[in-house]
Amino acid sequence: MSRPILHSTVAAAWLGALAMWPVQTPADGLPDLGDSADASISEPQERTIGKRIMREIRADRTYISDPLLNDYITNLGNRLVAASQGAVNDNRRDFEFFLLNDDTLNAFALLGGFIGTHSALVLATQSESELAGVLGHEIAHVSQRHSSRGAEGQRKAAPLQILGLLAAVAAARSNSPSAGQATEAALATSAALQYQNQLDYSREFEREADRLGILIMTRAGFDANGMVGFFERLHRATRHVDGKAPGYLRTHPLTTERIADMQNRVDQMSADKRTAPAESPNFRFAQAALRVASMGPKESAQHFRTEIAARTVLRNRADTYGLALALARANDFAAAEKELAPLRAGAASEWIDTLSCEIATGRRDWPAAQACYKSALARFPNSRALAYGQIRALYEAGDTEGALAIASERIKRSPEDPQLHELAARGYEKKNRRLAQHRALAEAYFRRDNLIGAVDQMEMAVKAKDGDFYEISSAESRLRELKLAFRTRPLMPGEKRDTPRDKEEEEEERNPRPQGRR
Repeated sequence: MSRPILHSTVAAAWLGALAMWPVQTPADGLPDLGDSADASISEPQERTIGKRIMREIRADRTYISDPLLNDYITNLGNRLVAASQGAVNDNRRDFEFFLLNDDTLNAFALLGGFIGTHSALVLATQSESELAGVLGHEIAHVSQRHSSRGAEGQRKAAPLQILGLLAAVAAARSNSPSAGQATEAALATSAALQYQNQLDYSREFEREADRLGILIMTRAGFDANGMVGFFERLHRATRHVDGKAPGYLRTHPLTTERIADMQNRVDQMSADKRTAPAESPNFRFAQAALRVASMGPKESAQHFRTEIAARTVLRNRADTYGLALALARANDFAAAEKELAPLRAGAASEWIDTLSCEIATGRRDWPAAQACYKSALARFPNSRALAYGQIRALYEAGDTEGALAIASERIKRSPEDPQLHELAARGYEKKNRRLAQHRALAEAYFRRDNLIGAVDQMEMAVKAKDGDFYEISSAESRLRELKLAFRTRPLMPGEKRDTPRDKEEEEEERNPRPQGRR
């Protein structure tokens, strides 16, 4: 079983198979979640399971790491989460939104607030409100703890470990450096895997997510008809292909009754909540970028040329951007610059500025590239895409000191950004500063929830012995912090603490050594 299949199986299992049990609905219309201690999976355990699975997903080739796309889906998701405050029961959890380059129509929610969307689903939506409807529906599933509430209904079911072992074996055979963690994550999903083939979200949970999803998206300023329209179009397009329905319909079974119920709710809303809002241009740019990523440069360039030719009056900015992006990905930088030039004269856009700077970098015109990044960052100072591109361009131009200076300054502003730490590590490696290199990698691993990798890298940093007194002391102190974080980490269901620490570690924690002592 390949890793893409593995992560799809694990994600789908948590998505649908744990939601089984009926709940009582109180007077306010929201089901009573009860004390979290009554659930078979606690909230910290939910987050831990989600983080373990996300480590495998981030390592997969389908995971999209493009900062522009990540920021778009994150900003859209966070806008909906903010609107959900007071509309759902659980407003305490953190959310993380991400994209996968996958040609199946699907979106899913992992335990712990991780919500993934396939590129094909984004491309299938005809408006930003349609995409917002899908995300609002998934946010409702997470906030109402449908997975854990369903798991509680199966708490006393027959032994489930044998089928869980099948997933564990598949994970162990993935040949990934993190196969051990993948095995743990697969074991944690054993209950889900037993029921995946015959159970999806219960009808009650689906109706609840429909109702709250519509409420969330309208409170965020989106057109409520978007959610209904997208689900209806999916249902209509697949009603004659039983057994071949998209993954989203298999884990979120649609019925005509559900769609009718959604439409009734929308019809009862005031007219202003059923009016399409002004759409963010970033939605169309994101679709264009995803089309290039999914189709490849040659096919996507032809697609955008066809779209542009069909418009006899006015070119669509996103189509022109998509064509320029496809040409740049094909290393035809002159043609890409020609297509992009008219867009640069229009309204300022982070997407257009980033591509313009990437074209200059691709042509290896270092002065033009740095001038482009400096100008663009003045307009978009918080842009991760521009910051990463500027640092990488400096490395390619041979200016390691300049790249490190900018990376270090950015880390001060955004210390939780793992990619900045990785970019800094690249510079330290070039300068043969091993302690600083391994420490930067340790910080990146830590922010990607890989505590084992963080401890390993920090131990290498301490052993490097090429730093000054302050650097060595700081690395030793940070290593103790990381070891403590690992020992006190939240556990998954059934997981046990590591063996007791040795006396030297316990003594060191009670009586820390003076800073810098070797």
